[in-house]
Amino acid sequence: MSLRMLLEHSIASLSQHLSKASMKIVLNFTSLYFVSCILFLHNIIEILQEINMKTLAVLALCLVAASATPSIDGDDRYPIHAPSGYEDIVTNAIITRNYEAAASMTVQLKRRSSGRYITIIVNRLIRENKRNLCDLAYKLWDYMDESQEIVKEYFPVIFRQIFSENSVKIINKRDNLAIKLGDALDSDNDRVAYGDANDKTSDNVGWKLIPLWDDNRVYFKIFSVHRNQYLKLGTRIDVDNDHGVYGDDRADTHRHQWYLKPVELENQVLFYIYNRQYDQALKLGRNVDSDGDRRAYSSSSSVEGQPELYAWSISILN
Repeated sequence: MSLRMLLEHSIASLSQHLSKASMKIVLNFTSLYFVSCILFLHNIIEILQEINMKTLAVLALCLVAASATPSIDGDDRYPIHAPSGYEDIVTNAIITRNYEAAASMTVQLKRRSSGRYITIIVNRLIRENKRNLCDLAYKLWDYMDESQEIVKEYFPVIFRQIFSENSVKIINKRDNLAIKLGDALDSDNDRVAYGDANDKTSDNVGWKLIPLWDDNRVYFKIFSVHRNQYLKLGTRIDVDNDHGVYGDDRADTHRHQWYLKPVELENQVLFYIYNRQYDQALKLGRNVDSDGDRRAYSSSSSVEGQPELYAWSISILN
C-alpha cells in the first residue's frame, strides 16, 4: 500500500470512529499552521516515497501534528510555534510598522518562556537607532496588561517610566544640562526653553511625556510639570535656519508634538528628540548666559551619528 493510500485509509478510519461533532472539534482545534505544514510536507512525502522511506515520512507528519497547537494568544493570524529564526520575522514586522502582528508575536514569545529573544530584538533596534521601537513599546503598553509586563521586563527601564507618564528630567549629553522653561513670558505668553546649569532635581526641570497615537506612530506632548506648558518649536528661524524652543499653554499643532529615536552611547540608552512638524532634533545653543544656561533650539542640520553632541538622557525625576 502506498503512503498516500495509507494516509487516506487512516483518515477514513478516524472519521468512522468519531462522531461528526467530535470530528468538528478535532478540525477546529487544529490551527492553520498545521494545515500549512501538511501542504508543505506533501512534496517531501512524494520524494520520500520514491526512495522508499515511508517510516520516516510518517514520523515527520507525526512531529508536525504534535506541534500544531493553536497560536498562543488565540490569534492564528500571527502564530509563532518555535523561537528559531523568529528574530528576523518579528523585527521585520516592527520595521514595516505591522505593530499588531509584532505585539501579538512578542506576547507569544513571552508565554513560551522565550523572553531572551525579545531582549535581542530590543537591543538590535536600539543599535540601529529605530524609532519603531518606541512605536512597539506604546502598542505593547496599550495592548493588554500582560504585554505591559513585556515593556517593564525586557525594555530599558526608561520606557516604563515614559509610558507610565512619570515626571522625568531630560538632560543633554554634551553639556549635562536639564531642559527647563524660563520665568519670563513673551508677548504670546510663551516661555523660552533653556538648559539649566544648576538644577537637576526640582519640578522646574520636571516633564511628563504624554503619548498619542497617530498615523501608526507614537508621538509625545512634552509637558512641564512646574509651568503647566507644553514644549513646542516656534515658527521663525534664525540665521542658522534653526527654530527656537518654547513653552506654550496649548498643544494643538504638530509643532507641539515630538518623537524619540533611541541611540546607545557608552552602554547608556539615550534619545534624539525630533519635532514632528519640522523633523528637526532638539539641541542646545553654544552661547551661555549670565546664569550659565543655554537656549534650546532645533537643529536644521542632521544630528544622526552624533549622540555625544545631540542625544538626551531621560530619567526619573528625583
